[in-house]
Amino acid sequence: MIGRLSDMGIEPYLLKSGLLAIVAARLVRKLCTCARAETDPAARLGLAIEHCFVPVGCDRCGGTGYQGRLIVAEMLLADSEELGAAILARADVARIERAARAGGMVSRWERAAHAVETGQTAAAEIRRVLGVSEAPEES
Repeated sequence: MIGRLSDMGIEPYLLKSGLLAIVAARLVRKLCTCARAETDPAARLGLAIEHCFVPVGCDRCGGTGYQGRLIVAEMLLADSEELGAAILARADVARIERAARAGGMVSRWERAAHAVETGQTAAAEIRRVLGVSEAPEES
């Protein structure tokens, strides 16, 4: 997002001084109580998780396996010195993300992986919403 604001011509010093936080969020479908644990590693769909749950389908969820929504979000607080320096240096998105994570930001991918491991949603739903080609970065 900072990269996009910079591309729009907003000067780095204005971004550094005027930016409080950026929130990026996606809604994913929540698994119904009929979901079952899956032991096949292929069901993880390349996510960095130990186990996952898959939708089954029942009368409660109308056979879809999902019931309700869950938010998967990340919030970048623009209060660290490293992040400020990266903004002023017109750093690339990767460096800005590293600075944000060093400052304590938990990424969407990390939150999504936790949601899959705890049975809140399925790996297939995360890949559908966050993307198949977008690879999560290592911590």
